[in-house]
Amino acid sequence: MRDSCATILAETMLGLWMLAGNVGAQEALTREQVLAPERKQGPLLACTPLELGRLRKAYGEGEKVVLQRVQQARKRLSAELVFPPRGGQHNQWYQCESCQIGLQTLSDTKHRCPKCKKVYRGAPFDDVIFSRVHAHNWRRALDASWAHALTGRAEFLADAKKIVLGYAKRYERYPYHTNSKGGTRKVSGGGHIKEQSLSEASLMIDSIVPACDLIWSSMSPAERKQVGEHLIRPMLANLERAPRGKSNWQSFHNAAMFAGGALIGEARWMRRSIFHKTNGFLFQMKRCVSAEGMWFENSWGYHLYTLRALTAHAEYARRVSIDLWHQGPLQLMVELPIAYTMPDGSLPRFGDDVNSRVSYRTGFIQAARPIFESPLLDRMSQGPASWQSILHGNKIGSILPMDQGGSRLFPGAGHAILRSPGKKGLCSVTTFGSFGGFHGHFDKLSFVLFAYGNEFGVDPGRARSQAYRLPVHKLWYRGTIAHNAVVVDGKSQRGTSGKLLLFQKTPGYQAVAVSVDQAYRKMHHARCLIQTDEFLLILDTLRSSAGERRFDWVYHNRSASVQCRQAPHKTKATLDRDGGRFVELISTGQTSEAILAHFEGPQRGLFLHVPSTRTRTRIFTGTGVGRSVLDRIPLVILSRTGRKASFASLLEPVEAKAPSQVLEFAAHEDKGVWRVVVRTQNKRLELRWDGANSLELDGQAAPGNRGKKR
Repeated sequence: MRDSCATILAETMLGLWMLAGNVGAQEALTREQVLAPERKQGPLLACTPLELGRLRKAYGEGEKVVLQRVQQARKRLSAELVFPPRGGQHNQWYQCESCQIGLQTLSDTKHRCPKCKKVYRGAPFDDVIFSRVHAHNWRRALDASWAHALTGRAEFLADAKKIVLGYAKRYERYPYHTNSKGGTRKVSGGGHIKEQSLSEASLMIDSIVPACDLIWSSMSPAERKQVGEHLIRPMLANLERAPRGKSNWQSFHNAAMFAGGALIGEARWMRRSIFHKTNGFLFQMKRCVSAEGMWFENSWGYHLYTLRALTAHAEYARRVSIDLWHQGPLQLMVELPIAYTMPDGSLPRFGDDVNSRVSYRTGFIQAARPIFESPLLDRMSQGPASWQSILHGNKIGSILPMDQGGSRLFPGAGHAILRSPGKKGLCSVTTFGSFGGFHGHFDKLSFVLFAYGNEFGVDPGRARSQAYRLPVHKLWYRGTIAHNAVVVDGKSQRGTSGKLLLFQKTPGYQAVAVSVDQAYRKMHHARCLIQTDEFLLILDTLRSSAGERRFDWVYHNRSASVQCRQAPHKTKATLDRDGGRFVELISTGQTSEAILAHFEGPQRGLFLHVPSTRTRTRIFTGTGVGRSVLDRIPLVILSRTGRKASFASLLEPVEAKAPSQVLEFAAHEDKGVWRVVVRTQNKRLELRWDGANSLELDGQAAPGNRGKKR
């Protein structure tokens, strides 16, 4: 076993080396090296003189993306500038309370539910619109500032100054508020323009600091003092009162503190953002990132979101001759999503994520490309001309296809990716890592499945409307029932970590086995996924030391419908499980015979095979919630009771209308040891899994890597 663990470690380190190229390292930064920059004529933080020169050259040559920014700024010159009467509110309040779905904006004061058609007025709904207006104003200021920097025209400077000075006049007058329902709770983490210190920090990073910086040299001393004393410094003080430590909030706070401090020439803010023992950039690089570069919240949405702040921090520092890019695993964080990219271009929708893709977030790749010698970044930084590619001087051309490197194990992040090279292009990802906190879900040992370049096995992520406060988020999106997992006693798991048992790769199949002991009280769950070119086989063993339990094996599949002959009884009953109110049941049934469910779609389908068993299984078919309560995803639930439960299931993606190719599927579990036979038109598979770290194929130990309980 020691040799096997050593092999896993060696492969993991080799994979990291291949993934990262050559991750540079340098001497630790010291406080004495972080000084307030000396400002000369022109911008200091939004760009360097070289970067501004590239943009001006592109403007002179008629590059479309640069021309459009100036044209947009010119168009807004004639638009009315409106300052809302108070700060904005979080989008989590912009939902219908009854239908739990995002509202439609009819006007600034009328907001309608698309389902029940109820119209909402007043706070906090109007305040969500205020937030959008504030963001629009600062985008206008930033565009005008860039237009002035590129053209030198006075009308752009005047428009930018009108907005910047307007907010300097109003910021302290706007009431302090939070993201609570009334918005008036006197707790840290609120703001004046926005409802969260996080949101204000993001606004500072993206718009306020660069807009001010681009026109700073063109403002009078009195105007600079007004902005510094009544906008930037109060915002920095507000951030200082809301430390968050191990949190994406703090990443944005830090970047804003550095940028704001550099703008007004106060090094203490810059140093605090980097060196604070429990909040600074260096602390986060050590405590918040896995060995492979995954942000601790284990959600691609929040990995990429946080990376936006971390890379902005590094870029602001670079422009004043401070290197943060090499003071932590930023290169790993930038490159890691490439390895996780699914066949349809998306990233696995684990945790609070909507539909993240590397191609949607290329700004940090463009920024990282000139910093690191990396073939991956060389390939990903190419593409059509963008503002960021011109700014950073990156190549323009066709984005080259990425090779994700086959099946991969990421033990630090707690993910295993199985990729099969056959015609179907099966790809599955299993999650077993640490719990992601507020943005993590109760989904240990769950998985997603892709085939034919499309999503099949679904993890719903979170609602597009960001409904964090509503039951649909707490009971469904975060709940175990919404994931391809096993629910015990109708309750969601507790937040916990799983264990890696084995990981194997061979020319014929890929496999991973994982377990969890703390998701439910006195409950052990081990799951093994074996993937071939034709199907994904899932074996589950559950053991209770606390009496009889109810076990619900759940699978969600992206398709038009689901049918199961073993569930012939139509029903409109409500499922009595946590989150069951969000399931619309279609049919039920009971059997101890083999089960075959068919998920049908217009282009692709999937067969769910379950072999006969001595235990009677109750079957539910229905639909669950996807992107919203209106997006329905077909599901199957297999329910059994007892002190223990064993589930064997086989997922077979097929072309539309194609019949199943599985001719035989038999599985037997005894004292934790599984013996399985699968025969298709093309091959016969026999395997033995001991419920832990030993998997044998055709009676022989399969080559590959084997791990032990850790």
